[in-house]
Amino acid sequence: MQEEPIRVLVTGGTFDKSYDSRRGELTFTTSHVERILAMVQCRREVALETVMLKDSLYFEPGDREKILERCLGCPESRILITHGTDTMVETARLIGRQGLRKTVVLTGAMVPVTVTGSDALFNLGFAFCAVQALPPGVSIGMNGRIFAWDSVRKNKDLGEFEPLTPPRAPGRSGAA
Repeated sequence: MQEEPIRVLVTGGTFDKSYDSRRGELTFTTSHVERILAMVQCRREVALETVMLKDSLYFEPGDREKILERCLGCPESRILITHGTDTMVETARLIGRQGLRKTVVLTGAMVPVTVTGSDALFNLGFAFCAVQALPPGVSIGMNGRIFAWDSVRKNKDLGEFEPLTPPRAPGRSGAA
């Protein structure tokens, strides 16, 4: 029996940025995902789709809905999304609220894949494994950790994702 392909939706973010030495800034030219999958000799069939190449801080109205539409419309039941880390949680929440019967994992990078010391390769591989192993639902897979869409935040001071702490019940103190 042949395995169903994994849908990979590329949306941009730091993951796919490249340094433009003439302009002295990080820009988008093309996605690096296809090259990475070939380089690491990925043997799983992939349906690769570039939805957009944008920094998620500059998403316009409708960009997240476009990602959601691709999740809803694709025939695959396992979807990996490369995304900018700054607003990844917002996109995960939009998709998570839909109650899809698909496994969706969002991942990204703090450092572009083209820069030495990038976390992009590890995060992509980790998310690729996670999307195959997790049950249906929406998760964020970053730096060796998996977070449910409704209980995660990006700690911008530390530059990492972390679980939301459960709120205390009203009227209760932290002391036992």
